[in-house]
Amino acid sequence: MGSGHDGKRRHFLQRRLTRRSGRSVLVDDKVITTKIKKGFFDSVIPALGLSVFCHQGLVVLAGVADRQIGDKAVAVARAVEGVKRVETYFLPGQPAPLQDLQITVKIKAKIIGDGALRVSQVDMAVIAGHAVLTGVVDRPEKIDQIMRHARAVEGVVTVKSFLQLKAR
Repeated sequence: MGSGHDGKRRHFLQRRLTRRSGRSVLVDDKVITTKIKKGFFDSVIPALGLSVFCHQGLVVLAGVADRQIGDKAVAVARAVEGVKRVETYFLPGQPAPLQDLQITVKIKAKIIGDGALRVSQVDMAVIAGHAVLTGVVDRPEKIDQIMRHARAVEGVVTVKSFLQLKAR
């Protein structure tokens, strides 16, 4: 015997359906990220070290990868339901991972210190001093602020932004 709550829940879930990739699917960005990482593992490609970010269906793959590994990683990501677009930022090597971690911490500290921003709005990977930023913010000036903070950190070579404005 079902309760009235089952019908209400089903109705709630149906209202949460979003339009992605030309068809309606109930897909969450975290689910997409998990499926991509599982796809890397299942495909036995050495892409497990890549950072995978997904915001509003935009997937960003960042890290150390040669062309062959990168192509395979992109194919895995594109095969996941709900993915609108895949962007990449691959480098051939990461000579100083500890220095990259320090840069990441410094960028996050600058964002935390800015009262207008929330660090939870930004995901990032730093590879050989290259900062790759992803996330969703509500105003264009916040993208500019985040970029300025990242560029101001010593050791940052370049900043690549995949920051997006919140869908309305």
